[in-house]
Amino acid sequence: MPVLLYIHGFNSSERSHKANVLVEAVTKIGLPGAVMSPRLSWQPSKAIAQLEALIETHLAEGVTLVGSSLGGFYATYLAEKYQLNAVLVNPAVEAPTLLTRHLGPQVNPYTGESYTLTAAHMTELQALVVPHPTASLYWLMLQEGDEVLDYRAALSAFPETVRLTQELNGDHRFVDFERFIHDILRFAQIITD
Repeated sequence: MPVLLYIHGFNSSERSHKANVLVEAVTKIGLPGAVMSPRLSWQPSKAIAQLEALIETHLAEGVTLVGSSLGGFYATYLAEKYQLNAVLVNPAVEAPTLLTRHLGPQVNPYTGESYTLTAAHMTELQALVVPHPTASLYWLMLQEGDEVLDYRAALSAFPETVRLTQELNGDHRFVDFERFIHDILRFAQIITD
C-alpha cells in the first residue's frame, strides 16, 4: 500500500494540524497506516537521516511526501534524491538564509524541547539546497497571506511546477487545508476515486 510521509516544519511537531487532518482522513477510510508523521530532530542532518530511513523502509510500496514550511525544504531534497512526488505547503525554500534569524537558544513550543541553533546547522541546511527541482515531481501549495514566508520565493524556486495551488490571503499554516485532503490522497495514490 502506498504511504504518505508528512514532514513538519521548524519548531513544530508530528502532531501539527495538517498531520492530524491527514491521519484522521486515512483512518476514516480504513487505512490508518497510510500516513506517517514522525517527530523529527531539530538538527537538519539528523532529521534527514530519520526521513531517509523511513523512505527506504517503504520505498517498494510507494512514498509521497507532504512537507510544510521547513518540511517542504526537506521534502524537496528527498524528492530529488529518491525521485518521489511531493506536496509542498508554503515551503521554506530559502531555509538556510531564513533560519539565521533564529540562531541561538530555542524552545519548541509543541514538544518543550530546548536546544541551540548554530551556524553549523545552517551549513547542514545549505547542503540540502536543490538548485533545479524536477518540475514534474511537485504540487506547490501557496497562500499569499503567509506571514512567515514570501510566497514569491517558492514561485521563483519552482518556476515550471506542473501542479500549483496559489491562493490570495490565507496564512503560513495554510487556511482550510482540509479542502485538499481528498486530492492529496489521490496524488499519493492512496485512493483512486
